[in-house]
Amino acid sequence: MTWRVHSAGKFYDPGEATVIYFDTRSGDTHLLSGFAAHILMLLEAQSMTTEHLVERVAADTDNGDAGKINDAVTAILDELLALDILKRD
Repeated sequence: MTWRVHSAGKFYDPGEATVIYFDTRSGDTHLLSGFAAHILMLLEAQSMTTEHLVERVAADTDNGDAGKINDAVTAILDELLALDILKRD
């Protein structure tokens, strides 16, 4: 399954634990974790399968536990899908 963003949004990082994301397609504003924002930025750059995304995120983190990374990425993908920010093909 491939994940992609409906349309590119705008990010505002106030330097805290959360990032504000404005979805230009829907007009909705969301408060995301820094980790979720990172995943969303990766998917805005290019569509990816879950496996490829987990590999990219694992390379960007210090945590070597692939199982935890996979679980965290999958949970965030589900949340972003529920917010109608992502599509899966």
